[in-house]
Amino acid sequence: MPRLALALLCCMTAACTGLVDGGESTTSIEGSTTSQPEPTLPPVIDCPGIGDFGEGGVLAEIEATDSDSNTLGRISWEQSDQCETFRFEFETSEGAPATTVPDIEIAHLESFQVIRVRMDIQATVVTDQLVETGLVDRLYVVRALDGGMFVDLHLAEPAAVRALGQSSPATLIVDLRPGFVPFAGESVIGERVVVVSPGGETAVGQFTQVVGYSRTFEANVVIMVTQGGAIISETDTTAADYIDTWGEFRSQLSLPLGDVSVFVGESSPEDGSLEGVTLVLLVS
Repeated sequence: MPRLALALLCCMTAACTGLVDGGESTTSIEGSTTSQPEPTLPPVIDCPGIGDFGEGGVLAEIEATDSDSNTLGRISWEQSDQCETFRFEFETSEGAPATTVPDIEIAHLESFQVIRVRMDIQATVVTDQLVETGLVDRLYVVRALDGGMFVDLHLAEPAAVRALGQSSPATLIVDLRPGFVPFAGESVIGERVVVVSPGGETAVGQFTQVVGYSRTFEANVVIMVTQGGAIISETDTTAADYIDTWGEFRSQLSLPLGDVSVFVGESSPEDGSLEGVTLVLLVS
C-alpha cells in the first residue's frame, strides 16, 4: 500500500498555546474606584482526534505515491461542540472508491478568511455548497490555472485547522476549531464570480493582482477599472474552467492613485449589461 507522509505545521502565534491570563484594571469615576476584568482570548477547544491545530501559512501537506484518486466525490461535515469535521471522499477515474488520497496541501490564504485545500485530481462531483456551520459559510471547488483543483472553505469565523489522510477508502479529514487570528480581509462573492484578493474596501498599491474564480460564459472574465465615473481601463482574462466547475483566474492591474472601483464579471450575452461584483479600493 502506498505510504502517506503528513506534515502538520503548528500555529506560529503564541495565542495557540492556550489562554492568556486576564488581569484587572482600575477606573476612577467621580471619586470612586471600580475594578474591571481585562478581556481574555477565547478558550482553546479540545477536539478529539490526531494531530495539532495550526493557523496561518501552510497547515498540512500529504504526499502520495501512485495514488488512484482521480475525482473528488462527496464532501460531508459534522459538528461536535465547537469542533467541525469535514470529510472529502475520492474516486477513481472509473467512479469506484479510491484507495489512496492524492497529493494534498492545506493552507490559510493571506486574508485568513479562506482555507484552501489543494488536490492533485482531475475531476469533481461537487462544484459548490452552502455550509452555514458556526465556522464555515460556504465552499467552492475550483480548477486551478496551474493544474489540479482546490477547495476553498470560506470561513464565517476565525478557525484553526488540522488534517489527516486515510486509505481504503481514500478520505481526507479536516478538523476545524475556533481560532485566534482575525480576518485581514474578506472575499467578495457574486452569483458567478468570487474575488478572494483583494477584498472589498481595501487599501492596495498601484500594481495589484486580482485573483478569484468564476463560472462566466466561455470562461471570459471582464475587469473594468473606473474612477470618478470615468473608465480607466478594461481588460479580459480567461478562467481555467466554467463548464465542469469553477475556474481560477488572475489579472495584474495598474491602478491610478486615490479611490477606484474595480468591476469583475461578464457582459450579459442577452443585452450586454454588466453582471458580477465591484471592489472599492483605496490606491496609495
